[in-house]
Amino acid sequence: MESFSDIWPISDVPSDAISIYEGPDVFLSEFAAASHAHQTVFAAFWLQSEIVNGGLRQFFSNDTGVLAREAVLALRTLGLPRLAQKCAEAMTWFGDSYPRDRESREAALSAHAEANPGMDSPFEALDDEMVALIYDESPGLEQAALDFVKAHGS
Repeated sequence: MESFSDIWPISDVPSDAISIYEGPDVFLSEFAAASHAHQTVFAAFWLQSEIVNGGLRQFFSNDTGVLAREAVLALRTLGLPRLAQKCAEAMTWFGDSYPRDRESREAALSAHAEANPGMDSPFEALDDEMVALIYDESPGLEQAALDFVKAHGS
């Protein structure tokens, strides 16, 4: 059974078993090979880390955006439906088919910034709400992840 610290350590990287840096195909393959607990906590960790640090624009424009769909599922699994809904809502900004590849997301965000001087992110209205939900919905995301790992392990 995996411990919480094995899959949500204090360090910047929650796991070296799943790569978000090698593109969608590698990510999906490695993610599929991980346990359900590991998948859930991995996706939740990156969502929280990026949004608290730099908002949704940072989450989507960095390599972490590859796991947006998995983050929504993780949040639902952790019993955080409002946070999951807000993340899913933000994903719709990219259109009917959310792009896993970073280049497509960056191009869309850059085009938005150029077309809207002074408005760097189309997600500004959601950022504060999502940060609040990370800490305040149910027991908070980290506690929900800890409770999930204790209950489900690997």
